[in-house]
Amino acid sequence: MGIMEKINHPAAWTAESLFKNTREWVYQLTDEDITELNQALAYVEANGLVVPKLGKEDFPIPVLMEKLKRYKQELDLGMGLFQLKGFPVERYSKDQASAIFWGLGMHFGKPWAQNNRGHLLGDVINEGKTIDDPSARGYQTTITLNMHTDGADLVGLLFLKQAPVGGESTVVSALSVYNLLAETNPAVLQHLLDTEFCIDWRNEERPGDLPFHRGKIFSRNGDDVTCFALTVYIQSAQRHAEARRLTEQDLAAIAAFEQACEHPSLLVSFKQQAGDIFYLNNHFHAHGRSSFTDAEDPKERRHLRRLWLESDAWAGRRPPVMQNILDTSRHWEKSDTTVQMWDKS
Repeated sequence: MGIMEKINHPAAWTAESLFKNTREWVYQLTDEDITELNQALAYVEANGLVVPKLGKEDFPIPVLMEKLKRYKQELDLGMGLFQLKGFPVERYSKDQASAIFWGLGMHFGKPWAQNNRGHLLGDVINEGKTIDDPSARGYQTTITLNMHTDGADLVGLLFLKQAPVGGESTVVSALSVYNLLAETNPAVLQHLLDTEFCIDWRNEERPGDLPFHRGKIFSRNGDDVTCFALTVYIQSAQRHAEARRLTEQDLAAIAAFEQACEHPSLLVSFKQQAGDIFYLNNHFHAHGRSSFTDAEDPKERRHLRRLWLESDAWAGRRPPVMQNILDTSRHWEKSDTTVQMWDKS
């Protein structure tokens, strides 16, 4: 495949084709499925198991996983996204719903630490922080999150509570962005393929390491094309004197990439409902979120639980920037307090 040839891949979808093929990536849970999930939860509780100290063998759901087998294959190397609908989250406490989400997730991959505190089941919730805080991440605020990739092979999200105003999810196929740039701006695409950018660690680097790491926005490995896009952290890495200064060509290429991610034929936006579970392959996609106004009652604020997962399908094929994050995450603190409990808070 020539560098400027368009990618023919299941994950190179458009907004139109994605919604025409919902059967390929959306699964509606049945009563039988929910019964099996309840039985697995009962097994966890009867044996005194607590997240994160339970694996897929501790959460037996063989019938459901047989139904989801093809969706998992598509998530790993095909379309790269999967939506699970119909989970009756209102029947469970937050911790029970989290245990089910965790147990299901263990059938899709291995847990990947999300920050240097070693959090394995994270919370996407407004913590009153601002992005100007160099230690803060966007998901701890209410601001619009630009299109980005997370630092793991797969991301899973369980929507516990949705915001009354705003908070729509946005997703774009990075492979379709690649195709758009190949057609409309090949010079920019070539620059993104050639250039290693400095990416801010946001104070989460290993002791003795530089406060930033390096990676390309688009990477090629044979016929594989992957994307790693944290343009906000590329910009914030400029606060470090050791980081290479961004050139006018760099800034123009980043701006063109961000504009392509927002192209109306590619970008999809939808408001997830409480109980929705969504998985996304970060190598193939970028995602974001609109700004939102939270509920006044703290117990009703927008709240998602997030899993980052390591997929066996990507062993030996993930781009260097993602492998570096995985290697670094294995040095982050691990403890029994890596999951926030909510039922008594």
